[in-house]
Amino acid sequence: MRFKRKRRLPAPAVLAILLLSAGIPSLLAAGSLPVGTLTYRETEGGAVTTHVIRIQEAEDGFLVELSSERPAGAVRQTFRVAADLSTRAWTFSDPARSMELSASVLDGRIVLSGSFKGKKVDKRFDAGGPPWNQLFQMGLGPFARSGNEGASFRSIGTQGPGELKIGKMSVTRRGEEEIELNGQKVTSVHLRISLSGLLAIFWHGDYWYRQSDGLFLRYRGKNRKGGPIAVSELAAEEPADAR
Repeated sequence: MRFKRKRRLPAPAVLAILLLSAGIPSLLAAGSLPVGTLTYRETEGGAVTTHVIRIQEAEDGFLVELSSERPAGAVRQTFRVAADLSTRAWTFSDPARSMELSASVLDGRIVLSGSFKGKKVDKRFDAGGPPWNQLFQMGLGPFARSGNEGASFRSIGTQGPGELKIGKMSVTRRGEEEIELNGQKVTSVHLRISLSGLLAIFWHGDYWYRQSDGLFLRYRGKNRKGGPIAVSELAAEEPADAR
């Protein structure tokens, strides 16, 4: 089953990206997301986390809600995403760690505010440079389909050395692979995401996207230093018009 895709007349900049992907109908915007609900199951050692992503169309892009049910408690996030899938606003709530964050683009800066362990958070980051892509699992679908070999983006960390900082990430294409998912063979595009530059030695993760539409299918990597390998896979997809 496939999701109903959002149709829109692409802006010139988006159209330029579309032309990189031969054979893709012009009305399928390069930054389109599936409108509906996606469920992912993640295993990390003996712990199991269920991630539920709900995607709605918004006037200038998409509204994405992510709920992660884990043994330590639920983590909830919202993302306001532009038509090119760059992040415009984000909220993050992790009561178990006393972390409540909100970030948005304002006057050329990414403004991060909130609280963490009883302390006020108030930071400003330059919005220039590589795009802010906080939910890059979904936001890299167009790149996976483009055929390009590399790209970069930035994301705000919520744990580890990058906690409450914005870091640059690099994406490299590893090739096309046929993987087995939910008992079926799926042709996918394998991407590797890492910290940029010399920091790449400290973390990388492997991500697979469905070749046909760029949907995120699988992640494999370490969520934290010294931790076990974590694997997250698409368990269910429900288009909005199926309800």
